Amino acid sequence: MAENQVDAEADFKGSTTHDEKVVESSSAAPKLDPYGFPLRPQPSDDPLDPLNWSLWYKFFVLCQAAFLAFLGPFTQAVINSAFAPLAKAEHISLTTASYVTTVPILFAGVSPLLWSPLSNVYGRRAIFMSVGILGIVAHCASGAAESWGGTLTARVFVGIGTSAGMGIGAAVVADMYFMHERGKFMGIYVVFVTNGAHLATVVGGFTALNPRLGWRWCFWLPAIIWSANWLFNLFCLPETLYHRDNRNGVSCQQNTSFLRLFTFNGIPLLRKVKLWDFTHVFYMLRYPSVLLPLLYYSLSFGTGSVLFAITAAAAFGQIYHFNTAQVGMASGLSTFVGTLVGELAAGPVSDYILLLNTRRTGGEQKPEARLPAMWPGFLLCPAGTIIEGVCFQYKTHWAWPVIGITISAFGLQIISTNVFAYMTDCYKPQSAEISTLLNFGRQTFSFTLGFYMLPFAYHTTFGVAWAVLSIIQATFISGIVLLMWRGQAWREKLGAPNFDRDL
Repeated sequence: MAENQVDAEADFKGSTTHDEKVVESSSAAPKLDPYGFPLRPQPSDDPLDPLNWSLWYKFFVLCQAAFLAFLGPFTQAVINSAFAPLAKAEHISLTTASYVTTVPILFAGVSPLLWSPLSNVYGRRAIFMSVGILGIVAHCASGAAESWGGTLTARVFVGIGTSAGMGIGAAVVADMYFMHERGKFMGIYVVFVTNGAHLATVVGGFTALNPRLGWRWCFWLPAIIWSANWLFNLFCLPETLYHRDNRNGVSCQQNTSFLRLFTFNGIPLLRKVKLWDFTHVFYMLRYPSVLLPLLYYSLSFGTGSVLFAITAAAAFGQIYHFNTAQVGMASGLSTFVGTLVGELAAGPVSDYILLLNTRRTGGEQKPEARLPAMWPGFLLCPAGTIIEGVCFQYKTHWAWPVIGITISAFGLQIISTNVFAYMTDCYKPQSAEISTLLNFGRQTFSFTLGFYMLPFAYHTTFGVAWAVLSIIQATFISGIVLLMWRGQAWREKLGAPNFDRDL
């Protein structure tokens, strides 16, 4: 065992490229998937290797990571439906009141730039648990703040303290699942990420409407939920980071006890964090298979998700005179239904298309095979957003903009699942950096929408404003088309990053 570890570590230090292609050795045949093709990546023989965990235990861990990613936008956005009573209490405008959500959105996007390199050295669990403590304190500070300035300051730390699940959660999925099944399980993770802010509006709407609670409990309730989940993760969320040669499955770490996975040093410390590690996230932008899907996903998430969350209170409140609970149901439940149904046409379809291509190529798994599965999302995401905007403009029955939200959410889910799966297929060892970049792009673009979309709609019309954003979003499909055509050639020409090769 020790000799294998030394050989494997030497191989990583001397190598300049990495991929998940199987390297057959004379000592052992490659392990196969249910369809008879070599697994990518190759698992080790260690039963503590997350790739070797049982299906049900993997799903249990996946749900915890996904729920952490859900709670980030959820706890940030419970206040969304209560912008009107918040604005009245603090004597500010509705646009200014929306900063209580857009500020944590921004900091939740930036903070994982620190968590990603730290999680690659010290493990995912250590970051989840330590950052989560800050989330508890910040949520409590938001509820106790007695001034608008104090509230916004606390919300900065809410964004930081709730960002880990959103920033590196997808890396947990990549840690546990093989390439042939990533679409389905990554899709489950994406459903949670997408729905956090929207289900928050439902909960927040009824909370603010309750005379015994009021809008301030839209801060205290997230504090309670976040704290309870932190305690659950403390005892139930194991470490998923594992060092191995992904090509032949040779383990690079000593076997340890299963209980150690629930401590704060669940993996051996093979190296120290260096300043260069914090540039890895941005280094990944040199690869077209990262940059182009990132841009398309960021605009799609803002157009098909966040736009509805931050404008629902103003639009449904002013046009249909909805109260906070009705606003929450109109924007939250429609998105929830759209993403759930959309996932049926996302992850399973993406994996099936990949399987068909693998059979056609005699066992060669090409990540670009997933990309055509995005076409329905390309059509439906902007179409649903335009439908909502036009219905707002002409003040149709409230059901029509709700249908528009559902259609857009359906399309967004197809786009999101395939983007996450494609990028981690291309660069699995750098899944933490990829997850962080997707979160960064999603959050930073979404942050800007609160400043100009409502003023744009008031200056023109909802139909024009929503259509302009949708058209801009749709044009970025051109990057995905380029990857369908040249993606594999570009990846082979540029090679793979020379860091994190053993993850």
